[in-house]
Amino acid sequence: MSDSILFNVIPYAAALVTLAGGIARLTAREPATPPSPWTPAGRTVLAGASIVLFLLLVGLAAPRAMQVFNASPARLFTLESLGLIGALLLSWGLLTLGLRRAREGQWGAAVAFALVLSQVLMGVYVAVALRWASAWYLHVTVPYLRSLMSFQPDATLLQAAPLVIQVHVLASIVLLGVAPFLRFGRVPARTPASVEPGLLATPREETP
Repeated sequence: MSDSILFNVIPYAAALVTLAGGIARLTAREPATPPSPWTPAGRTVLAGASIVLFLLLVGLAAPRAMQVFNASPARLFTLESLGLIGALLLSWGLLTLGLRRAREGQWGAAVAFALVLSQVLMGVYVAVALRWASAWYLHVTVPYLRSLMSFQPDATLLQAAPLVIQVHVLASIVLLGVAPFLRFGRVPARTPASVEPGLLATPREETP
């Protein structure tokens, strides 16, 4: 019963929460803020996230094509290296922005960055300690996600996987569910010149 709730119910509950939170954010009337300059950490987050999300989406949309690509050890190593580089870039950027938010006293934003960072680091652990993260993803996670998308949840393969993979997948789903409610950069009621930046943009550091 507990496994059924974890793997078959929580993902749909998280999807409903995401939908409700997204609608609430879209309908909320928040004052427009001027664009803020991007820092190297923000650009690093964007670059790392783009690499990781691209690989995840390709694997989900065309798993057989990625399996054929991974049939060559050289190509598999290249793909794993690319994914690891993206995850490390994303980790560094999230850590830098999270520490900046903490120094500014924006603890809610710092906790939000820490939650995302923990998920990324868990993925790095799977890639390094268990090896071939793309193989685990294609043969365990993708079938589970596709079963959820077809409204016929089947977590048989996921339940047989190592515990760290189960936790990583479920925690990622829950994190997506609460994503609309996370505040990565609080905007206090100040004059436009002193508005706090958002997720990727932070104040430019003064040069001596």
